[in-house]
Amino acid sequence: MPLLVEIIGEPGVGKTHLALTFPSPIIFDTTPKREAEVIAYKVLGADAKNRYRWVQSYPQLVEGVKEAITRDDVKTVIIDTGADLQSMAVEYELEKKDRERLLPIEYGRVREMIDDDIITTVTSAGKHLVMTAQMDDEYIENKKTGRRVPKGYKRMAFQADMRILLVIGSAEVQVMPGGTSFAIMYKPDANPKRKAVIIKNRFVDMAETGVQKLEGNITYNDIVSLIPEELRKVVGA
Repeated sequence: MPLLVEIIGEPGVGKTHLALTFPSPIIFDTTPKREAEVIAYKVLGADAKNRYRWVQSYPQLVEGVKEAITRDDVKTVIIDTGADLQSMAVEYELEKKDRERLLPIEYGRVREMIDDDIITTVTSAGKHLVMTAQMDDEYIENKKTGRRVPKGYKRMAFQADMRILLVIGSAEVQVMPGGTSFAIMYKPDANPKRKAVIIKNRFVDMAETGVQKLEGNITYNDIVSLIPEELRKVVGA
């Protein structure tokens, strides 16, 4: 059973680095400025030329994913970022309809398209799927609340097996009912180590603790260590 993981955080905290520690990755960079390219070559070295793809449209991404899942040397597909993926899909639909905006109901159909074309395609092939998500200001009634909330592919909140918030320093995490969404308040930290707050881990009952935490140079091995040992073989860890 493959893992479906969302890695969330501000720019520069190490989302892409962590994603690239997953087994045998291929990364699809959906950012307009190829933000993941330097990181891919830093982490993967010369092998990045076979494992890094910059995509500029939704059809290009879908074709790339279809090709990637046929490769025996690929065990993880990374989409960097989920918000850009969603924007690409919306733009694709607008071009097909020759319109400037979608109706509210049509956004749901776009997400169903992403689920079919990306999530189901990858996980059905037995590959892990990792999406990154940046943070954005929260607004209520057009006013900033001072909190930062995830800006990613919206359905990952309830679809993902694990959701991981990366921070440098400490943060107060407020998990909403059901654990599908959260907001954070950053606090100064005299010892600014890299930390991961596991917002969701569907393999573990987090009803009592609310979150799990890791600290340091976090990798895929640290993430799977949070899965009960008897279940690790099930996810190929």
